Amino acid sequence: MTGTWPRWRRGAVTLIAAALAGTIASPPAPVSAAPTRSTADTAFDRAAREFDVPRDLLVAVGYGESRLDSHDGKPSQANGYGVMHLVSNPTRHSLERAATLTGESIANLKSTTSANIRGGAAVLRDLADGQGLTAADRDRVTAWYPVVATYGGAVNDATARLYADHVYDLLQQGIAGPVAVRPNRVEPERGRYAAVAPAGTAPSNALAAAVPEYGPARWVAANGANYGAGRSSRITTVVLHVTQGSYAGTISWFQNPSSGVSAHYVIKSSNGEITQMVREGDTAYHARSGNGYGVGIEHEGYVDNPAWFTDAMYRSSAALTRYLCDKYGLPKNRTAIKGHNEIPGNNHTDPGPNWNWNYYISLVNQGGVGTGSKYLAGSPTDFTGDGRDDVVAFTQGSLNDVYVSSSTGSSFAGTSVKWNDFFGLNGETLLSGDFNGDGKDDIVAFTHGTLADVYISLSTGTTFTNSTKWHDWFAPNTEVPAVGDVNGDGKDDIITFTHDAAADVYVALSTGTSFGPGMKWHEYFSIPGEHPAVGDVNGDGKDDIITFTQGPASAADVIVALANNTGTGFGQPQKWHDLFAVGTEQPRVGDINGDGKDDIVTFTCNTDADVYAAISNGSTFLGTTIKWNDFFCLGGEFPYLADANGDGKDDIIVFTKGNTNDIYVSLSTGTTFTASTKWHDFFGLNGETTL
Repeated sequence: MTGTWPRWRRGAVTLIAAALAGTIASPPAPVSAAPTRSTADTAFDRAAREFDVPRDLLVAVGYGESRLDSHDGKPSQANGYGVMHLVSNPTRHSLERAATLTGESIANLKSTTSANIRGGAAVLRDLADGQGLTAADRDRVTAWYPVVATYGGAVNDATARLYADHVYDLLQQGIAGPVAVRPNRVEPERGRYAAVAPAGTAPSNALAAAVPEYGPARWVAANGANYGAGRSSRITTVVLHVTQGSYAGTISWFQNPSSGVSAHYVIKSSNGEITQMVREGDTAYHARSGNGYGVGIEHEGYVDNPAWFTDAMYRSSAALTRYLCDKYGLPKNRTAIKGHNEIPGNNHTDPGPNWNWNYYISLVNQGGVGTGSKYLAGSPTDFTGDGRDDVVAFTQGSLNDVYVSSSTGSSFAGTSVKWNDFFGLNGETLLSGDFNGDGKDDIVAFTHGTLADVYISLSTGTTFTNSTKWHDWFAPNTEVPAVGDVNGDGKDDIITFTHDAAADVYVALSTGTSFGPGMKWHEYFSIPGEHPAVGDVNGDGKDDIITFTQGPASAADVIVALANNTGTGFGQPQKWHDLFAVGTEQPRVGDINGDGKDDIVTFTCNTDADVYAAISNGSTFLGTTIKWNDFFCLGGEFPYLADANGDGKDDIIVFTKGNTNDIYVSLSTGTTFTASTKWHDFFGLNGETTL
């Protein structure tokens, strides 16, 4: 070993003495032996104490880099190793720095999990000392934000912030498993990074070249050395990849001119966030012989660990692939959608045996509608029964908590309150409605899968009761459930759209204590590719079904089937609008002018951030679509309709998600939405379902 050992290597003398006494009989187990989680947990504890790094922060950095998976000592795309992703490439040398700081050999840092964790802790502490963190600073996990931003090795501050924000998102949400981290809902001390927009956050005056082609995506340009201008042939194939590294790390690697690689899009595992890095008309360097005709989509993760392939990632990627297939006239099947391993002249294995091709192709053909409220048009959320709609966040993950922030009429109460501590598992669809007719909205979970159970947790006005099963077979697998009072008895019922070639619609009516049998109410409504919704569009007190075809401008129709007079079925479909919610816009349904008939609203959710509305007159949505707000809901945010101030008119609400987790409200005047104001400054984290 060269150089002197840093003064902050706690316990070094003890370790040396033990080694000299012969008490260390053998080296730690190599990575290939797959140490148990308890061993890794111990390694994190020891490294955190030795280098005075907060243990939870150390775990969060490792989890963000590798999901605490050593990958049998194999390198990442950026030539990083182990749980802590210690890197050795032309521009980053954290692996070599870790060797100098710890006295561990390069080989040991690559192949031994405990050594790798020590190395990561040593590098973090070294960076902390370089940035002047005092002992008191080191005790505050929030003070480490600039250190974490540097550890990621990003090529610029914007990507560094993207990296650090993800680590602190993990700290805020908590990490489940044997190496667990409890949620820590505090804001980081970003320092100079507070003035830096995360990579892909385009200013309102961004040039066209800085705007993504796919609306929901961010735009972060790859380095010009890593792709070629133009194409040698037309686009015929969507090529799926796995990054063999983290989301932020991959973005940074594609910005690095020494990498020589890129892809058109990169997708984040935890929440399906998308970043575009190369224009579709240019040639990304991702698939050798397939570069000229393929559009490359990188998915965060490693081929040997299926935990990276979350439902959020599958659905987000499928929506992107569907957009590409529609845009370039490609079939939505395995003829045009291929893995990297299927492109001639490649020696790669991604996306690998853990990628669920059948599920993915079904999602590509499903039209983007799936679990989670973001794909539906809305649910009522007046949980307290005071006439004002509130907001709710389902944490899902391992905690499965439900938080509510009630409306005061001018804000959502500043401190969110836990109303249930076990409701809403991963993969379930979570909605709300007044299922027992007491004037307070309750919450519902559709489990999907092969069980297809439906659980209800009733509101008491201050909490949700323990959940009970109200139905044991409804909305199986990939069907799209919704909530509405379809028979007009004052109790919300459940509806499901099969959303397949049959396009059936089933209803189960509420008795106040359970749902009755599922009955077919319509046999052809909302086919794959369309966006179904529920609302009382003719004002007769019974909710109807709506579908937004969401094609291009020439085919963006809105079709309605009214609930019949007896409340036993839906009538014939009728076109109520012929140009609304084009392409990837996000449509919603609600009574925005307070006349008792639900209207339609669409959010562009791009850099324009426009909001358009069409008012119901009881038999059609008035033909001229009018802009009601010209800056509300940017890309990646989640819009919603609710009567936030209790005046009988639905307002627009947006959950910013991302790094700010704010809630903005724009009130309805009956003819427009006012300028938005912040009603809450920390609610609905990434990965949580919000209503």
